[in-house]
Amino acid sequence: MSPVIHCVRHGQGFHNVGAGCYTLPDPHLTPLGEEQSMALRKTAFSDQSKISLILASPLCRTLQSAYLVFQPALTASSKCHPEIIAIPDAQETSDDPCDIGTDPSVLRRVVAESKWPVDLSLVKDGWNVKALGTHYSPESNAIAARARDARIFVRQKIRQLIEQGNTDPQVALVTHGGFLHYFTDDWEDSWLNPGTGWRNCETRSYVFKQDVMNDTDVEARLTETIDSRLRRGKGNPMPAGEEQAVLFEQAMENWENQGLQRPDRIGLDLEASVIA
Repeated sequence: MSPVIHCVRHGQGFHNVGAGCYTLPDPHLTPLGEEQSMALRKTAFSDQSKISLILASPLCRTLQSAYLVFQPALTASSKCHPEIIAIPDAQETSDDPCDIGTDPSVLRRVVAESKWPVDLSLVKDGWNVKALGTHYSPESNAIAARARDARIFVRQKIRQLIEQGNTDPQVALVTHGGFLHYFTDDWEDSWLNPGTGWRNCETRSYVFKQDVMNDTDVEARLTETIDSRLRRGKGNPMPAGEEQAVLFEQAMENWENQGLQRPDRIGLDLEASVIA
């Protein structure tokens, strides 16, 4: 059986409540967001016995969601790694204050005070710097590159689990609505909600397109499982490459119409202003 990656968008954060909330720095979950996370734990993840590893964006709302959803696996399953591994490449796309993470020294204190079991060893100084041209830039090409790096990281972790004797590993990744479209390279319905097609605390399941142990795909491409698509009313397979390219353009236009950043034009707009 192919290893499964369960992707989860975080629960409602305080920045999701209303217009103008994107200025809130690294917000936590609202009480509703906490309820959504607990509900997801009791429904889609009522059985966590097969979860082997939990990964999350290092922003507070994703770490909090990961802990609330996967607490049973983290505390009661000998199969699951006992800590959430925070991976900076899975942070959200924009450079709005709500999508810029907390400095590592402060984040370590927040995690300790919240008693979240999180491994922050990958969260280094500079992970929350989103200047244009940097690794974490809000430009589309930069986001796509780190989404690829995140997929490769997940693939490496799955390979390690298999080599250690875990023949059927399942991995959970808790991240953000915008980033998930880059991570899955799936742009279908990507404008149904502000900047994403994912609802708060929605989960979808994916597998790698090629065998993870013999995979030479440098992009480490994913495809959504049929069961996952059926659960959300999609009877057809995930759209293919050419259709995804069209959907991407539609996503960018719709995000712009929603008053959000348009990642594919951020660097170009800067160049145009310099030339002018």
